[in-house]
Amino acid sequence: MAKAASYNTAGNREDLTDVLTILEPESTPFVSMAKKATASGTFFEVQVDDLAVASFDGVNEGEDVTSFDNKAANRARIGNYVQKFRRSYAVSDIQELVDTAGVASEFANSEAKAVREIKRDMEAAVCSAQDRQADSGAGAPYKTRGMFKFLGLGGQPSDIPAAFQNVANDTTGTQTETTFNSVLQELYEANGMPGGQLTLIAGPTLKKEISDFARQEGSTTALSFQVTQPAESKKITLSVNFYEGDFGNVAIVPSTLLNRTSGSSTIDKDAGLLIDPEYVAIHTLKAESNSELENQGGGRRGFCDVIAGLAVHSPKAHGYFN
Repeated sequence: MAKAASYNTAGNREDLTDVLTILEPESTPFVSMAKKATASGTFFEVQVDDLAVASFDGVNEGEDVTSFDNKAANRARIGNYVQKFRRSYAVSDIQELVDTAGVASEFANSEAKAVREIKRDMEAAVCSAQDRQADSGAGAPYKTRGMFKFLGLGGQPSDIPAAFQNVANDTTGTQTETTFNSVLQELYEANGMPGGQLTLIAGPTLKKEISDFARQEGSTTALSFQVTQPAESKKITLSVNFYEGDFGNVAIVPSTLLNRTSGSSTIDKDAGLLIDPEYVAIHTLKAESNSELENQGGGRRGFCDVIAGLAVHSPKAHGYFN
């Protein structure tokens, strides 16, 4: 017997809620914590220097000063290029008039989404291993050198003098408390950690390995411990977000935007940047802004852009894991 049903009746209204959900990692810890500075050109530089090795040979009584040191001899300049980041958007005239679920204005929604995307673009670029590049036209734009490249992943940059190159890193694989502390020790021996506080921006696997330091089954270095928490909390906290070690304190922040290649969604889960926030900065030539272009008849068009680059005041102030 023929009957009308939901699957064969034309004209049934669809139930589309006024909710639009975007689930993507949006945290940008590196860009957020770095100092902010202004660039006045496409190439900017910072100066680095060091102190002479400690000497205590003594001076003879009555000995005159006959030799002198050039205290500027080791001074060097470390530079980087800015990079233009841009996201564009366009909405047809008809689509802007259509009643769309969850979106009051398609153009405003596009504009807001572009702003969110460009922040992720900047974070991924400054946390990458891409090298700096001068604009030479023909598809070769300015590129800012990423932090991993500053620290020597894939080879030390030739323009950074050996005295200021990174020396604290670990690429052996799974982190244990011993290997982690070895990197902190290398960093301390290199510069004494003048900033006093480090931040580790860690991939998901590296973050988990650090939380597992004191509870790794079968590990000869594992520590036995008891957790005592009020029963009414109905939870047990076993994560490590702040590490106090022999050679400094480290705040640990997870991130999925480390050591990526442009346009790739692949997460480097074992990567980590050990940063002294006092010695990194973002130099901005043009602040983030939205611009609407002329409507030429087809609908509204616009773009969001920012021109900025990464400054590393001295690569030996930082470390990395990969």
